[in-house]
Amino acid sequence: MSMTLGPIHYWLYGKIANQEELTKFLAEGAREQGMSLAVSRYTRNLPPLEEIIDPMNIHGSLQAAIDDAEKRYADLVQDLLKMHVDPADLANCAQEFGKKHPVTVDTPEEVFRAFEDFFLDGMPCDHVNQVSDSSSASLTWEITADVHSTYWQENAGMYQKLRLAVMNGMLAAGSFKAGMPDGAHGIIERK
Repeated sequence: MSMTLGPIHYWLYGKIANQEELTKFLAEGAREQGMSLAVSRYTRNLPPLEEIIDPMNIHGSLQAAIDDAEKRYADLVQDLLKMHVDPADLANCAQEFGKKHPVTVDTPEEVFRAFEDFFLDGMPCDHVNQVSDSSSASLTWEITADVHSTYWQENAGMYQKLRLAVMNGMLAAGSFKAGMPDGAHGIIERK
């Protein structure tokens, strides 16, 4: 196990930061819509990676950061649903967030790579998303492990619904669209 920070650690921390940004975007959007919400309960200002890492336990430090970000995101969405926020409104907000992170590339493989670089899916060693088929027109992948349901005990399907909304927001200005026909597979295809 590494005792020095390397590019993969910064890459992973960037994915944690993306999820943190999404959590903040949804929380602030709900508050702007009149929801009584303590945004600070769900969001954090992330310090530089070097400040949160125990050099003797880099993996454990990053796993703790993932757990914290995942839990707060799930808690926010589940609390908003308990406040009777329409799931479609949350998905629309998530799609708007995705539009702030456009992906305009030429191939389905490049879209998949952009998603892998953006979304938090556990530790890199978890290998959560595995390409199962790829052509110039489409790419399908298998979700080999559900690393999110632990945090989404109530409303487990909501995580995938919001993720898909973010994906399609990211792709809105390009020539691809994303789909998730079930909880175990995803597809990227030309519009």
